[in-house]
Amino acid sequence: MTSGSTSATDSMSEDPESGLLMVPAAEAQFSVGVALWDDADDVYRSFVRHSLRDGWEKSLLRATVAGRFEKQTFLPAVVQLVPRPDNEYNPKAISVSAPPSLGGTDHERHMGCLYERNLVSLGGPLRSLAFLSEGPVGCHALVEVDEVDERWTDVDEEFDGRLCVRGARRLYSFGSLRLRLPWWEDLQAMTVAHARSVRPDLILPFIGHWSPYREGAHEELLRRTGQKEFPVTLRVQGDRLLACCEDLELSVLVPSGRDFFDRTMRQVQDMDGTATALAEEHRGALKVFIEDSSPAGSSSGR
Repeated sequence: MTSGSTSATDSMSEDPESGLLMVPAAEAQFSVGVALWDDADDVYRSFVRHSLRDGWEKSLLRATVAGRFEKQTFLPAVVQLVPRPDNEYNPKAISVSAPPSLGGTDHERHMGCLYERNLVSLGGPLRSLAFLSEGPVGCHALVEVDEVDERWTDVDEEFDGRLCVRGARRLYSFGSLRLRLPWWEDLQAMTVAHARSVRPDLILPFIGHWSPYREGAHEELLRRTGQKEFPVTLRVQGDRLLACCEDLELSVLVPSGRDFFDRTMRQVQDMDGTATALAEEHRGALKVFIEDSSPAGSSSGR
């Protein structure tokens, strides 16, 4: 499947106007939807008005998006992406908020969330970017736009529950929101490249795999920390890859021709034998999050 014009060579850049670290935009046809919250309707309307700059009608674009057969009209916009570990339903949720220029906190500017079907592949890189960035992270977005036929309706500010704004010669209504995020393989590669420039010792948490604890390590870990997630040090020792919490050796991530940690072993070797990764306690086993779990000698999928 095509990546929508983005590639692993594209890089993150800061938008001077919004102050956001921007993810490169994919083609509109590969954009993903946003689950807008009814309770955030006022914020969304303010966001749309905020996105209507001088000459905004000239910036409208026509594109076909997933699930639609005909071209639609969209207003280009910029949004902030905010990990929400405080989300009780899904601590890995990512909020879509209006940009900081709208004012208030990112929670006050919350408009909706990425759908869980997109979180599976895009969530890891986006959460990693937010963790690595000193400032907020954002991406390019599209607001659905329809022309309102005033011959059949008497509207001004609202039509069918949607915000209406009058342009130079037409009345427009504004609907759903989509994000122009790259294909997941490209996004992962971009995020890894960005991470290597700011935290060269870090293994990013894209996919998790389990490993048994060494004898007595589980009990000692529980005594030291009650956290579900915690950083671990990955250390190469001969032909073994150790996962450690400070001075405590938690598990041996043994590489083999069929093992999930083959490529991670090579990564850590390239990092002078030591790296940092994220792990969690999971039903009596250690779950270590890594970037690539394909066995050595196979395609990595990038």
